[in-house]
Amino acid sequence: MAFTITACVLLGIIILCLLKFLAGGTGLVLLGKELRSFFFSPIAWVVLALVMLLNGLSFTAALADLREGERSVTLTAYTFNSIQFWLAYFFIFPVITMRLFAEEQKLGTIETLLTAPVTTIQLLLAKYLAAVCFYIILWLPSLLNFMLFQMNSTDDHASIGSLAGSYTIILLVGMFNIAIGCLASALTKNQLVAAMTCFTFCLLHFLLGFILQNLSVPDAFRETVTHFSTQIHVRAFIDGLIDTRQIIYYTSFSVLLLSITYHVLEFRKWKV
Repeated sequence: MAFTITACVLLGIIILCLLKFLAGGTGLVLLGKELRSFFFSPIAWVVLALVMLLNGLSFTAALADLREGERSVTLTAYTFNSIQFWLAYFFIFPVITMRLFAEEQKLGTIETLLTAPVTTIQLLLAKYLAAVCFYIILWLPSLLNFMLFQMNSTDDHASIGSLAGSYTIILLVGMFNIAIGCLASALTKNQLVAAMTCFTFCLLHFLLGFILQNLSVPDAFRETVTHFSTQIHVRAFIDGLIDTRQIIYYTSFSVLLLSITYHVLEFRKWKV
């Protein structure tokens, strides 16, 4: 019952925010501007190329491993559990979020945006959704690899359940980490500080359950903290176990972080 109420409240908040964002069409104009700024930046293309390269290496290494004999895991599990994959993953978020608000503050254009006939929620969601869209685009080439493999394979090494679960958790964790990056960028005008803050908190959240494995802590505390560990969630979703509790978890915390960012921007707005 409590879970259902939480889901309904969360859905209502998201719908209300989207309606405010779309009101008057200003939000869509800002979203288009932010998306263009991503693709006009050379850093975006460098990130895209590096992610494609490392994902390709992960996929190739997984295929080579599977050719050695019968394996009990899918190609998807091999790919998303590789060192190459995680090497690239946590460097994505600082790079794509560090400039969102920090650059505006450094250049002094944040005051113009906040005093323009644009609501804070429109500005925030335009930047956040642009970063999420770019993040999704980063993973489309790797999805194409699995689709081509599935079309030319008769086995289930790239099973649909595992593939759907993997990309679902990648999207959920990505939305959460981008929200962390938005907050970090809104708190400082230094892009390097924003990037390091984002990277640190994203990595700590991911390693939370892993760190506790080697510490002498009560089992009850360990089990509680494990529920917040991205590593545990990723492992379950890669196995094809799509848990709606984790969907609510990452979505609700993303909304919470964005609401904090909203209040930070509102504070700056009233200071102008």
